[in-house]
Amino acid sequence: MPGTPTPLRVLVADGSSFFRDTLRQVLQGAADIDVVAVAGTADDAIRLAEQHQPEVAVVDVHLSGDGLHAIRRIHQKVPAVKLVALWGLIDGPSETELRDLGVVEYVIKGVPNRKILAAIRRAAEEGTTQ
Repeated sequence: MPGTPTPLRVLVADGSSFFRDTLRQVLQGAADIDVVAVAGTADDAIRLAEQHQPEVAVVDVHLSGDGLHAIRRIHQKVPAVKLVALWGLIDGPSETELRDLGVVEYVIKGVPNRKILAAIRRAAEEGTTQ
């Protein structure tokens, strides 16, 4: 259909299969987002980011195998990917640390789905967290 925008290609990486599956379902329900890959470990996230070249990667900082390492390596290997960091309410890295790793948006787990969607869309536009 002419004029229809291409959906945003998104990779989801989280150590919890429940959270991964739920987030994938939420994102697939958005007409403007296409989940191209889902990872459960840092190594898988890095490999899938290289393989699928998503526009946005949503990565849990506590991902099995070191989520911060995955974020750093994805940023190094596929610099065009915009990174959104996820974490729980405790033990989150500082905003400065995240920015230094290449993260353009971050979301605390448990926020409403619309906030996760908004962060992904802002990231695709090189957004900044408000």
